[in-house]
Amino acid sequence: MRGTAADVRSGRRSPLEVLEASLDRVRAVDPVVRAFVSIDGDQVRAEAAALTEEAAHGRFRGPLHGVPIAVKDLIDVRGHPTRGGSLVTEDAPATRDAPAVHRLRAAGALVLGKTTTHEFAHGVTTPPTRNPWDPTRIPGGSSGGSAAAVASGQVPAALGSDTGGSIRVPAALCGVSGLRPRPADVPTGGCLPFSPKLDTCGPIAGDAEDLALLFAVLGQAPCPLIPSVAGLRLGTVPPAALGDVDAEVLAAVESAVGVLVAEGAVPVPVDVPPFPEWSAPRTVYVLSDFLAVHRGAGWYPARREHYGEEVASYLTLAERITRHEREAAVRELERLEGLLRAALEDVDALVLPTTAVAAPTIEECAFRPGDAGRSPVVGTLMRLCGPFSWCGFAVVSVPCGATADGRPIGVQVVGRDVPTVLGVAARYQARTDHHLRTPSPAPAPAGAGGP
Repeated sequence: MRGTAADVRSGRRSPLEVLEASLDRVRAVDPVVRAFVSIDGDQVRAEAAALTEEAAHGRFRGPLHGVPIAVKDLIDVRGHPTRGGSLVTEDAPATRDAPAVHRLRAAGALVLGKTTTHEFAHGVTTPPTRNPWDPTRIPGGSSGGSAAAVASGQVPAALGSDTGGSIRVPAALCGVSGLRPRPADVPTGGCLPFSPKLDTCGPIAGDAEDLALLFAVLGQAPCPLIPSVAGLRLGTVPPAALGDVDAEVLAAVESAVGVLVAEGAVPVPVDVPPFPEWSAPRTVYVLSDFLAVHRGAGWYPARREHYGEEVASYLTLAERITRHEREAAVRELERLEGLLRAALEDVDALVLPTTAVAAPTIEECAFRPGDAGRSPVVGTLMRLCGPFSWCGFAVVSVPCGATADGRPIGVQVVGRDVPTVLGVAARYQARTDHHLRTPSPAPAPAGAGGP
């Protein structure tokens, strides 16, 4: 992304040329990847023409001048409907941009279009999007379209949302970098809510330095990265506390820690509460919030027949949660939070896997009515992300390796603020090339249409 911005600023390429290359890539691969739900080619070309004229006269709106960026279909973009991946919502276009989108445009970004989301962000498979590394596998979710669009080279960056892992999981599964900022860092106005205490809006890009540039725009504050990890206290988690994790994932993350230690970081084993203990109370809390949001919007139960079977099952399950059960869940989450914060008090950052497994197949993740709102895939993929959402930490996921069959593996860096986690990730990426690997999605059939 930084290279694209530099090309535009130097005059090597115009915003129009950059846009047309992006649209060519969309036409070539998106009929297979299926990351986009809407692109207004005429409108975005008109915007690119205006940016090209400005650049020709030496005027640049900001550091993203002429850079194409995609936006998750949970976030308002003027002129596009915000459907949230659902038939429950209306198809009238938004009349204004969400604040985060407005900030991207003000910095010169070209909003190429809207990307797929799992229905109302409640899931990890993001149908019908396919993983660019293997179209038989899921891209993760719920920001699966945004991650797949970046991984497949259709855009250099995208905007997503993360309540319990919805940026980090698809970033890990698709082999790109994704940032969950702290809740107050980036405005969430103009985003369809899920669980208001936990909802965040953040970027997905190729590497941590691109994320830092995007975060500076989205958060309207500088994001200086540390020049070195020498002396940094790096927390590590005993495998027993993680629950079941694939051996290849554990090995890749152990190697990532080794890279940082070789650069001078000091490994510090931390005694964190076991991650599986968070799953049941988190499920109660987010389900009850999700139901409250949908009742408040007037969608549920009035439009129940328009929900997909999976999300409808979650709402049905949520209706059975009593006030006492929710209160007990909150108490348990607060207890676990206290233990986690105490464990991290003496470290500068924590490093652990993003997901317990690399991308599963679509068939393995197919929703079945017998799941009764308790999809095992959701729990497996979100287990190592959700606790940090509850605690409000800044977290980034970056690629740290691949399985024997080529599926990307992600590592999380957790910390008290965004510059710290992005700084650690950037220093790691300066010594590795996992983030430079790109998939080769099958091209679209000859004659396929496009914007």
